[in-house]
Amino acid sequence: GLGLAGAAPAATDAELSAEVKGVVESNLSGYNAENADATMSAVHKSSPDYASTTAALSEQFRDLAVKATLVDFDYMGHDDEFVVARVKIKLVGPPESAFVDNVVDSLVLFHQENGVWKLWSDEVLGVELGAK
Repeated sequence: GLGLAGAAPAATDAELSAEVKGVVESNLSGYNAENADATMSAVHKSSPDYASTTAALSEQFRDLAVKATLVDFDYMGHDDEFVVARVKIKLVGPPESAFVDNVVDSLVLFHQENGVWKLWSDEVLGVELGAK
């Protein structure tokens, strides 16, 4: 195929899947540590959701001690710019809190920032409430 001379070989789907799954895991571990910088380091700085996500985090960390767990990750494919995966994340609040535990099922887009895959945006497909 036509490409730039010296361009890195295209990653295989397995490599892309592992790489973007790692991005989700690093985002969640930052979230669970209530570390906004670590959480946001997995998000593309030009993401349409960057500012709103940053703002929401400080509120969530202040008001909620919610833990997030990756329960399902299904790599779906990519084009020249984006990788798409279906991701299910379980959110569980402390036992005494008013937080309703749930599983969020989303289509997540990843986009490269300086050669590193980052979270770009997500489209929530559904939320299952009361998931234990």
